[in-house]
Amino acid sequence: MSRIAIVDYGMGNLYSVAKAFEALHAEVTVTDNPEELRAAERIVLPGVGAFGEGMRNLKERGLDKALAEEALVRAKPFLGICLGMQLLAREGLEHGHHQGLGWLKATVRPFNVQQTGLREIQIGWNEVAPRPGSPLFAGLQGTPSFYFVHGYHLVSDEPATVAGLSHYGGRFIAAVQQDNVFGVQFHPEKSQEPGLTVLKNFLRWRPGMPQIPDTGGIKDVSSASFKIRVIPTLLLEGSRLVKTIRFDRRRDVGDPVKAPMVYDAQLADELIYLDITATREGRGVDRLVEAIRRVTGECFMPLTAGGGICSVEDVRRLLKAGADKVSINSAAVDRPELIREAAGTFGRQCIVVSIDVRKVNGTYEVFTQGGRRATGLEPVRWARQAAEAGAGEILLTSIDRDGTFEGYDLELVRSVAQAVNVPVIASGGAASMRDLAEAVTEGRASAVAAASLFHFRDLSPIKVKAGLKRAGLSVR
Repeated sequence: MSRIAIVDYGMGNLYSVAKAFEALHAEVTVTDNPEELRAAERIVLPGVGAFGEGMRNLKERGLDKALAEEALVRAKPFLGICLGMQLLAREGLEHGHHQGLGWLKATVRPFNVQQTGLREIQIGWNEVAPRPGSPLFAGLQGTPSFYFVHGYHLVSDEPATVAGLSHYGGRFIAAVQQDNVFGVQFHPEKSQEPGLTVLKNFLRWRPGMPQIPDTGGIKDVSSASFKIRVIPTLLLEGSRLVKTIRFDRRRDVGDPVKAPMVYDAQLADELIYLDITATREGRGVDRLVEAIRRVTGECFMPLTAGGGICSVEDVRRLLKAGADKVSINSAAVDRPELIREAAGTFGRQCIVVSIDVRKVNGTYEVFTQGGRRATGLEPVRWARQAAEAGAGEILLTSIDRDGTFEGYDLELVRSVAQAVNVPVIASGGAASMRDLAEAVTEGRASAVAAASLFHFRDLSPIKVKAGLKRAGLSVR
């Protein structure tokens, strides 16, 4: 059994990384103690957040020097995940210019997607073409898909260290290896079986084993490698999951942990998990944090958590519990500065602004407090403001269509999707695979969320994605 130290520097989804390694029978310690790093056989630096904030936290804890001692001097196997890989670079250009650890001759830069029609943030599943012989990808065939959530990527001066490539507005580095130091831009702990295979390969690697071969190039990666996401939505009320109709009438639909396990087995691309009464009852995120921890302990798929979030600390707690993104609704309207504060700390890629919309006298209006409070905000204008403040994604729900099986409000979806340059998730009213396809082709959505369609119709994420693929859409 390998002894793994997962570095706790206040930046990210530590619990989900720990549970993934525990599922592979590793002995895991989550720590910021240099002595515990020294006692470990392997070290993992995870991360969800902004480059500058990550480096500041490492330095304040003295972890930059401790990690260099263990990985570069003692040559322990080391794995950086997402931000953890980016911090290996010499410098990062996120929210200014910041010095990195400097282990790789590389710079972290934003995606350049102005001429591509893509969103500024890549959120979702994308194919990775491994370098032939790369030990991280042993046992995986072809170009496996992994879950990404980032707006910045590594640009390296050392092509020989590149272990895998992906494509988003152009080819970008998805994995690296330099001697005993590995890094992946994607989240293996949230990439189901392919991701667990990568982690298993890291556990098996030993110093002296073959490095990336000097010969054998990486095959080209298709520009269509990025996938449309199919996302079940689960609504937590009390100790049970419910399904609403127009945010009002409720119906019990299952256990808060068992239902996510079913969707995980059905290869859902992501899960949206919302505590729908937390804000109205003034409870905060305690119940949601506990629910996310329980789900993360059983499932290895991406999670977006929302409900009751009012502060940067709430965001931190949910990310640490295993959420990959957080959805902020009422608090974002009440205090838009929260979006900027959260994005500045954790990176905009994990900040979702949820916008609930109802038609009033023929005009779209944003509502908060579970659809109970009118705000006077127009959804397109509010979506633009949220994206400018730092939202990396918009979760757009039609209250009028919620639970009705009347199809998405395509006019609403299209108007918001065309107004912002971040991904938009269409939600509310899906009844068929045709509805899902139209939300993408006509509504310009980057992802489709549904609840009643999965609860009450004979459809699963597997069936839905098969239908979307027949319709010519790129799905996992």
